Amino acid sequence: MPMTEDTEYLSIPGHVPVRKVAETIGISEDRVLQHIHSGRLPASKVGGRYVIPKQAMEDFRRNPPGRTRKKPPPWRVHDSRIRLLITEMRVPVRAGQGALLEQKLQAVYEGQKHTFTGTAQRFVFKKTNTPDQVTILLLWKDNEMPDEATQQRELAAFKAAFADVLDWETAEISMHEGLIYT
Repeated sequence: MPMTEDTEYLSIPGHVPVRKVAETIGISEDRVLQHIHSGRLPASKVGGRYVIPKQAMEDFRRNPPGRTRKKPPPWRVHDSRIRLLITEMRVPVRAGQGALLEQKLQAVYEGQKHTFTGTAQRFVFKKTNTPDQVTILLLWKDNEMPDEATQQRELAAFKAAFADVLDWETAEISMHEGLIYT
């Protein structure tokens, strides 16, 4: 029986082909090759193709995006002419709707919807121990914040889009002013 290319490479004891590494780690084959060429992932060439030691694949962890901080950033104070404002919303997740909430958030991300005019940053967090509540933070610089009517219209659209998964009736919404930041 003829061996397929993958079967042939898989038969090398303790080694796996690039395709298998990509599938296992969850990255593209091109990205695996980039890690091999950078020296981040050890590999050997066999018959013109790379194979990676199985243990190296299992130990491999993708670097988080961006640089790793060597020390914490210093505290800073905003320019006195600009205030940093935060809208904080703590909203219960409706029972059994956690998975649908995550799907809807993925759609927001993919479609770049609900960007809230003038926001500098937006965050949606869930509790780590019990994902029955989300916290939504909208960060604004007061000189870029839209008028009250625009804020209310955009918040109403956001609430409507998530009404089936978030209990807005019991939500806690508050405004905060930044004092110092990093």
